[in-house]
Amino acid sequence: MTKRKQLMLLLIVVLLGLLVSGCQGTGAVAAGWPGITIQGDTAYVANNQAVYSIDLADDGNQLDVYPAEAIRGATYFHPPVLLDEATMLEGSYNNKIYQIDIEDGSSAEFFTSAKNRWIGSPLIVGDTIYAPNSNGTLYALNLDGESIWEFETDAAIWATPVFADDRLYVASQDHHLYAVNASTGNLVWDIDLGASAVSSPVLADDGTLYIGTFGSEVFAIDSKGGATLWKLNTDSWVWGSPVIGPENTLFVTDLEANLYAIDTFEHTILWSKQVDEGSSITGSALLYNDALFVTTRSGVIASYDLQGERLWKEDLGEEDGEFYGTPVGYGDDTILVSAVGAANIIYAYNSTLEPLWQFTPEE
Repeated sequence: MTKRKQLMLLLIVVLLGLLVSGCQGTGAVAAGWPGITIQGDTAYVANNQAVYSIDLADDGNQLDVYPAEAIRGATYFHPPVLLDEATMLEGSYNNKIYQIDIEDGSSAEFFTSAKNRWIGSPLIVGDTIYAPNSNGTLYALNLDGESIWEFETDAAIWATPVFADDRLYVASQDHHLYAVNASTGNLVWDIDLGASAVSSPVLADDGTLYIGTFGSEVFAIDSKGGATLWKLNTDSWVWGSPVIGPENTLFVTDLEANLYAIDTFEHTILWSKQVDEGSSITGSALLYNDALFVTTRSGVIASYDLQGERLWKEDLGEEDGEFYGTPVGYGDDTILVSAVGAANIIYAYNSTLEPLWQFTPEE
């Protein structure tokens, strides 16, 4: 990597760090990219001091704003978590998780014992909620918000854990990936990745975990015992989670706006494409309608077939918003993209990247 690229990457990382961490003690409102959760034809979008529900069957028209009465000092960014059909959970930058009634908009403090911000979404498995906090602790809670156990790491946890067979796989910025007993919170194994990991691993059907790191590497790890099976280098840091594709392929993005296809049997890169030169990709690819969709910081959304040929590209332009998160598919032919830096916080496209509608929160 040239010195110019290294400097550009450093600048991108610093800006992204400021974007995610926001400010405290200055009166400034923390900034992040909107988090999207879809239930049926409704999308719940967490952004700044509110969660918005929008009607996906009616061109993204706004339905409600949550909570009905804004909570002073609370800002929300991770995708809302639906506890049941009538209740959502949303963690805030004021270190609290709130329970919000979807029907009347009322809110209540659900869990208040964390000592840092909520960036990754909690995971609900049966009657237990597993909540990762920026203080480096994974909390196991019951459905009333009472603590069951805590698992501590040495740095922030920004990623939602992955659950399988009574184990949780937890990525921490302390350079480790942990396997934790989901019932007891006891450590099963851990592995040093050599660099921070800020996104969730993915678990393949054969028991292999895949995760990317800020060491510009993608790891394949045996989920049973925690051994490294193989690893590959990327051109830059990997922020988003890998995506498992068909026929032993894995799709990965990096902070130099590259999209990679990896052969998980041969442990080789099949192809790579730079989506947007001079930009970055912080989200994952979306595998949808037999194509890959990726977005970049510069406001580009592009699609590729599974052999790496570009199909479509739409350039919003940074003046109309920047794309940081992972695209979300809805129904047969709608892709939602969250944006920052403009009035619109959601853009909707079809599979050929024709604009369908935009969502701007009502005052």
